[in-house]
Amino acid sequence: MSNLATLFWAELRREWILVFRYPLELVSRLIWNLGFALMIYYGFNAIGSGGGQALPGFQDGQLGRLLGMLVTYIAMNGLNNAVELINQETQTGTFEQAALSPPPLWVILVMRDLASYVEMILRFALVLGIATLLTGVRFHLDVPALFVILTLMYLGLEGIGLILGGGALLYKRVGTLTQFAAMLVFGLSILPLEGLPTWMKGFVDVFPFTQALVLLRRSAVSGESLAAMATQGTLPALALTSCIYLAIGLVLFARMERVARERGTLNQY
Repeated sequence: MSNLATLFWAELRREWILVFRYPLELVSRLIWNLGFALMIYYGFNAIGSGGGQALPGFQDGQLGRLLGMLVTYIAMNGLNNAVELINQETQTGTFEQAALSPPPLWVILVMRDLASYVEMILRFALVLGIATLLTGVRFHLDVPALFVILTLMYLGLEGIGLILGGGALLYKRVGTLTQFAAMLVFGLSILPLEGLPTWMKGFVDVFPFTQALVLLRRSAVSGESLAAMATQGTLPALALTSCIYLAIGLVLFARMERVARERGTLNQY
C-alpha cells in the first residue's frame, strides 16, 4: 500500500509539473471546457427563445445540459487517458521502461489517471464557478455529493479506458473507438435521457456516465442530498456498476498486455 501511495504521489507531482510548465495548454483547456459548455447552453436558449423557455422543465433541462457539458470533459479523459498515455510514452520512447518497471503496467496507468483526475476536479470547480458567474444560473452545490458521484463515475469509465488501452497494445490504432466513446458521452450529456428510445435504455441504464449524470442533476439542480440517493439505492447502484466496469477493465487489460508480450509486439508500433 505504501508503494502505491508513493507512486500516486510521484504521478501527482508529475501532473502538476506539467500543468505549470505549459501554462498555455492549461488556459486552452479552461477556454475549451467553458466555451463548449456555454455554446451548448446558449444554443438551446436560442432555440427556446420563441416561447420554448416557458415550457415545463425547460430551465431545469438547461441547467442539466450545462452541468452535463462541464462533466463531459472529465468523462472523456477517463475513457481516453490510458490510450493517450500509451501513445505519449511511445512517442517519447519511454514506453518500454514503463512496461519493464517493477509495478505492473496497469498500476502505472491507474495511478497516473487518478493523478490526472485530481487536476481535472480542481479545473472543473474553477470552470463551474466561472460558468455560474457568466450565465447567472445557480446550482445546489453539495461539494461532497459532487465529489463522490464524479469519483465513482470516473472509476467506472477508467475501466472502459483500460479496455481501450489494452486494445491499443494489441492493435495499436484504436482512434476510431476512442472517438466513438467521446461522441457517445457528448450525446448523452445534452440529450434528455428520459426521451431515449427503448432499445437504448438497456445500455444507458448501466453506463456509469449516465447513471452519474442523473445523480448529478438530482443533486445540483434539484437539491437532493447524498444521503437520500444512498437510501434510495441509486448511489449504491452507481458504485456497483463502476466497480464492475473497473474490474472488467483491469482483467481485460492484463490479459491483452500478456498476449502482446507473448507475441513480442508490445514494443512494435
